[in-house]
Amino acid sequence: MIKKRLYLGLLGVTLLMFSGALVYLWLTFFQRDAGILRYLLIAMVLAVLMVLFVIGLGFLGIVLSLLSSRNITVLDRPMNFTVSVLYPVVIWLGKIFKIAQDKIQCSFVEVNNQLVRAKKGKLTPDRLLVLLPHCLQERDCPNRITTNPDNCSRCGRCPVGDLLVLGEQYGVHVRIATGGTLAREVVKKLRPRAIVAVACERDLTSGILDCIPLPVLGVTNERPMGPCFNTQVNPEAVEKAIQFFIKGGDSHVIFTT
Repeated sequence: MIKKRLYLGLLGVTLLMFSGALVYLWLTFFQRDAGILRYLLIAMVLAVLMVLFVIGLGFLGIVLSLLSSRNITVLDRPMNFTVSVLYPVVIWLGKIFKIAQDKIQCSFVEVNNQLVRAKKGKLTPDRLLVLLPHCLQERDCPNRITTNPDNCSRCGRCPVGDLLVLGEQYGVHVRIATGGTLAREVVKKLRPRAIVAVACERDLTSGILDCIPLPVLGVTNERPMGPCFNTQVNPEAVEKAIQFFIKGGDSHVIFTT
């Protein structure tokens, strides 16, 4: 829960900061300006107030969903809006408080995963995409698996072969991407209803934000030799994420985009 509290705390501080700025503007300028300027200020404050109201609902939905482990369906859109709009501000606040960005991103992924699991959805295997980073492949491997995963020789030198076997076992799509652009193209082409993504915290965060409102379960890779080089992942963690979407949860709940 500590990891989740970091992102939630920064999110709450962001909301309070915007609310405070709005009150300051109102108290400072409303009494000073006259005529049309006052009406313009009122219109601006009302517009910002509406946005803050939606953000407040989204924050409330996130907290309630995390505490109850249940999806607050009526607050789905405000929650998505809050996550999308406030994330850059959360990162900016982290810099001010000298909090490492990777810690914030790790907390964000944890929060996202619990929110996705709260939906308890179920879908058919052909609507699930398992997206893998190219850095899982052995660096010296001559096979080009980004264009065609079947080119993998499954020699056991890297985790890719085992993950492809998982894909075949469950009947889900498995693709390998070299970066965000290729990943977005794959998502656009296959149009999945949910994604299991393996990557570092930074890439998982950007991918989750890009895919909103598509449910994405993030599995963080291991980097014993440093980032983007012969990374590893626990196949069991990936399998559990796959099972959540196609076996677990309530059968009457279907993920939609």
